[in-house]
Amino acid sequence: MIAGRLLGLSAVALLLAAYGFSFSRMVELRAALPPETRRAQALAVDPTLLKVASGPFRGLMADYLVLKASVFMGGASEVTEEDWEAVYMLLKQSLHLDPLFFQTGYYIQGLLSWREGMHQKAVDLLLYHAEHRYWDWEPMFYVGFNYFFYLKDNARAAQYMRQSAERPGAAMIAATLAARLSQRTGETLAAIALLKAMYEQAEEGWRKEQYAKRLEAHLAVHQIEQAVSAFQNDYGRRPDSLDELIEAGILSEFPRNPFNLPFDYEPDTGRVFFDQVR
Repeated sequence: MIAGRLLGLSAVALLLAAYGFSFSRMVELRAALPPETRRAQALAVDPTLLKVASGPFRGLMADYLVLKASVFMGGASEVTEEDWEAVYMLLKQSLHLDPLFFQTGYYIQGLLSWREGMHQKAVDLLLYHAEHRYWDWEPMFYVGFNYFFYLKDNARAAQYMRQSAERPGAAMIAATLAARLSQRTGETLAAIALLKAMYEQAEEGWRKEQYAKRLEAHLAVHQIEQAVSAFQNDYGRRPDSLDELIEAGILSEFPRNPFNLPFDYEPDTGRVFFDQVR
């Protein structure tokens, strides 16, 4: 038993020593590289001109540029602001050379979208990508996600999520997020219309069930929102809680929430939610 533990500790120590040696050696090799190879470098050529200059080899050039950006980001120990601009330009040039290449969109989302100062630039590139890959739901989904998560613009996020959901083969998450974001920007009817269309188009039984469940939840929310508006018209203020709708006789009972949760309510805005997810 003791011998086995000693053997295990020896193996761990050997691995740590090997890692330490490899890491220090990698640092030394990087330090010995010429400065220009340690920095990201883009071609100082306008993407449109590069497209003309590349001629029949523009697809190959596009692959080279996106590979160059990904290799640098995968191996860089530090990245400067100039490097980020160079990586952005490499991906932009690659995208304009071959806007149909799906891998470029993945790298734009993975490398640029999260970076402060690059959110809108990534969105602009992805929109260009999505316009050319008009049959593909994913680039437009990335656009919607970035507007929601990074740019904090729910209205635009809902707009692009809806466009993503309406493309062939779109994953269900695109429609459900589009509906949720629409409802949270005060467009509950738009959410209902989208879910109704998705329900009617769905072929698999499980998809229909999921769309039907969310459609029922949004219809219930709309009914309560209408009651809140009626209360405000009668009393000149919004109710402090949803219970006041029952007490005032505007609702005899709350509609069923298919998620078996109490409806959530914001008195300051009058918005109603079928769950507490924001």
